Amino acid sequence: MSKSLATWFTPSLQTISRSAGRSAVAAAAYRACVKLIDQTTGLIHDYTRKKGHIETLLIGADDISELWNKAEAAENRKNSTVARELMLPLPDEWTNDERRECVRDIAQHLRNTYGVAVSGSIHAPNKHHRNNHVHMMFTTRAVDELGQFGKKTRILDDMKTGEVSKLREAICKIVNAHAEKLGSDFYVYSGKFVDIDPTHIPTKHIPIQAGKEYRAAITAQNTQVKIHRANVATYEKKAELLKAELSNASILATPESTPAPDTPKSVDVERIEAIPFEDIESPFKRKLMPEACEKAYFRHQETLKKQRELKIIEEKWQAKHAELLATKPSSTQRLFSKIGLGTAKIERYDAELSKTEIHLTKIEHNKTLFKKILSDKNALNLIAQYNAIIDHNASISDLEAQAFKAHSEKLERERELAEEQARQLSEPLQDWTVGCDPTKNQSRQKAIYCPQSISIDY
Repeated sequence: MSKSLATWFTPSLQTISRSAGRSAVAAAAYRACVKLIDQTTGLIHDYTRKKGHIETLLIGADDISELWNKAEAAENRKNSTVARELMLPLPDEWTNDERRECVRDIAQHLRNTYGVAVSGSIHAPNKHHRNNHVHMMFTTRAVDELGQFGKKTRILDDMKTGEVSKLREAICKIVNAHAEKLGSDFYVYSGKFVDIDPTHIPTKHIPIQAGKEYRAAITAQNTQVKIHRANVATYEKKAELLKAELSNASILATPESTPAPDTPKSVDVERIEAIPFEDIESPFKRKLMPEACEKAYFRHQETLKKQRELKIIEEKWQAKHAELLATKPSSTQRLFSKIGLGTAKIERYDAELSKTEIHLTKIEHNKTLFKKILSDKNALNLIAQYNAIIDHNASISDLEAQAFKAHSEKLERERELAEEQARQLSEPLQDWTVGCDPTKNQSRQKAIYCPQSISIDY
């Protein structure tokens, strides 16, 4: 396929529900990096210092605070779903204006199709200038032109209706239309790419919680997959050229007139058919990763992360504890507190000191727990097995790449040999009797003429 397949494009639809302790006002403030006050609870959600936000587009509403406070007020159950969110990756090679227009059209499609109000917060890429994306929050109820909330859009609640799949297809069409208008080869698809490209080799997804070593190993495997993709494409192109060349050679070898009686019959050249890469017998075999190994590895990585975070928290509480000890009330101050002088100050100090010591005790408990988890011999054995399988599969990828290269070179040599044979058969037969004296012995001339056993005896 000539277009560039965006294999990472996976529009995800999720809900924001009170049953999970979430608030539409808080979520909107976080994604738009603004300060909003939840009029239902009185809580202030201030994310103005948060970085990474470009702009927020509103469709079907004029004020983000009014929109989501009305969304909260429209629901009266403690487990109500107050908003839906659609997270969409955006092409990194597009400009901010081009991404903005695409987001606007998607938001307008949600408005026109379901009657909802939408706030789309476009976020900036990471430090590697990748991962442009937008968080599109939209109401669970239809909103009219006056901003009044109506019925629930329950068509998106049940996956059995197939509406979520239709929504993803519609989003892909909008993105592809923008790509075509911009002259970009960017192309997205809501299903599996193997449906539209049979030769597509998928890469393995890297979980967000993956550790450094696991991420590096999967990245190496995905690099090998991309190399295989390029090799397969080159191989298929060469196979097509080879078939065309052999077909032309067979046409050229076909005689246009009746051959002479003494002309030897042409020899059929055996064609070399392209062997798909999957049919090549491979001595290599990857090992499957046991689920216990994966769980042990991810638990180990998560524990290491918590241990690092705990160390930072411990340093803060230790500093606070040292500060409290430095301002410890003297025995005289405590004596006066018994008669009512400075009692409140002493009580506040004792409360703060007790709170600090409780936190330090909990930290010590967690440190002991983390140390026990990290030193578990059974888990360490599973992790060692996990790393060994990762290394083994990575080496298999390297060996497969080498085997595929050798196979391609072999096909190239066979093609050149076939071309040489076809060229020799297409050349006219040389007459060895030219220049010979006709008065000589006829048997001697026949011996000279025979190309199979040349014997000249004067």
